[in-house]
Amino acid sequence: MTTADFLRPIFLEEMMRAHAPARQIRVLAVAPLALDSSASILTALTAGQTDAAIGHFGLAVTLEADGRRQTQRLVLKVKPPGREISAMLASLAQACGEPLATVYPQFAARTGFHHTHRRELAAYQLPIAGLMPTIWGVYADDARQAYCVLMEYLDDVTLLNSVMAPEAWTDAHIRAALTQLAAWHAAHLTPSPPHGFDDQPSLAHMRQLAPLWEALLANAAAHFPDLYTAARQRTLRTAIAQIPAYWAVLETMPRTLIHNDLNPRNTCFKTSPDGLRLCAYDWELATWHVPQYDVVELLSFVLGPDRYGLRLGYLEHYRQVLHGLTGHYADAAAFRAGAGYAALDFGLHRLGMYLMAHSVSPYPFLPRVVDSYFDTLAQLRPLELPGALPEPRRASEIVREKCQPEALIVS
Repeated sequence: MTTADFLRPIFLEEMMRAHAPARQIRVLAVAPLALDSSASILTALTAGQTDAAIGHFGLAVTLEADGRRQTQRLVLKVKPPGREISAMLASLAQACGEPLATVYPQFAARTGFHHTHRRELAAYQLPIAGLMPTIWGVYADDARQAYCVLMEYLDDVTLLNSVMAPEAWTDAHIRAALTQLAAWHAAHLTPSPPHGFDDQPSLAHMRQLAPLWEALLANAAAHFPDLYTAARQRTLRTAIAQIPAYWAVLETMPRTLIHNDLNPRNTCFKTSPDGLRLCAYDWELATWHVPQYDVVELLSFVLGPDRYGLRLGYLEHYRQVLHGLTGHYADAAAFRAGAGYAALDFGLHRLGMYLMAHSVSPYPFLPRVVDSYFDTLAQLRPLELPGALPEPRRASEIVREKCQPEALIVS
C-alpha cells in the first residue's frame, strides 16, 4: 500500500468503524497537518532502510459521527513490520564492530523488537485504556505487511517529548505520573502474559541471551569508556553472572503489563479537571514484567544529580499507591529489592541497546540517563541481595487474591 492509500477517507472510515462498531461514522474529508515525529527513533531509523510507506502523518479529518459533524485532529502511525526493525538494529550492530557484529545476529529476533507491529496494536485494543491516548482505529494486514494506528493528535498537552528538559518534570508531574502508573499496573496485574505480548523476559530468556548482554556491555565500554568506567563494567558483569539468582526471585513476584519504554520521549501530560493526567504512547515494546521496571526507567530519565536523593522517596510513593490498590505490597524492603532486580534487567537490555544505537547515531540525553541509572544501582544495591531476602510469596497467590474485593480497598 502507498501513502496515498492510507490517507484515503474510505480507509480511515473503515478503521474507525471497525474500532467502534456501535457508532455510525462517515469520513467526509482528510487534510494534512504538520507533524514533528523526530522523537520516534525506531520508525525514523527504519524508514531509511525500506521503500514501504511508513511514518507518522498528521491529519485534519472531517467526519460525521452519530449524526454530528466534526473535525478531529488525528495522527496516523504507519508501522514497519517488526522484522524490518530487527534488521535495522542488526545493521547497527554490524556498524559497531566486534563483538556485537558477530553476537547480535544470533539473537536479533529475541530482543523484543521482532513483534513490535503486533504488540502496539494489541496494546491499543486492551479493554482498560488507562494511560493511553484516544485511539480511533487500528489496522493490520499481514498479506500487505501494513500495520496502522489512528490516534488523537497530541497538541493540547505539556511536556511532550521533554527528554532534553528533565528539570521540567516537577515534583507534581513525577508524583502524578507514578500515581497513575500504579493504577495502570494494578489493573493489569495478571498470572500470565496477556495475549499478543511476546518475548517477555524470564529466567530462561535472560540466561539464554547472556552472550548478547556481554556483547552489549563490551560495546558500551569500548565506545564510551568515560561513561562505562571499569567499576560500572564490573557491576554489570556481576549482574550477568547473577541472572540465575536474581531472576529466581523475580519469577516469584507478580507481574503486569509494563510500557517498557516509559520515559519523556513517549509521554506527555494532559490537563483535566482532576489535575495532571499522564499520557503514554508508543506501546510497541510493551511486555510482561514486575511493575517496578517502568518506575526505574522513568526516574532514570527525569532525575538529575540534584534530585538523586529523591529517588527512594518516589519509589516508596509508588509502592504505597500500588499497595493501596492491590493490598499486596506491604513489605517495603522486598519491593525495593524487586526494583533493584528490575534495574539490573533495564541496564543489561534496554540501556545496552540504547548504547548500541548511540555508538552510531549519538543521543544527547543518554549520558545523563546512564549516570542516573547507575545511581539507582548505588542506592538499591541489588547485587548484595540474592539469597538474603525472606521467602517471597508466589506471584500466583498474589494475583489470585487481587480479584477479592478487600484487596482493592485503598489503605
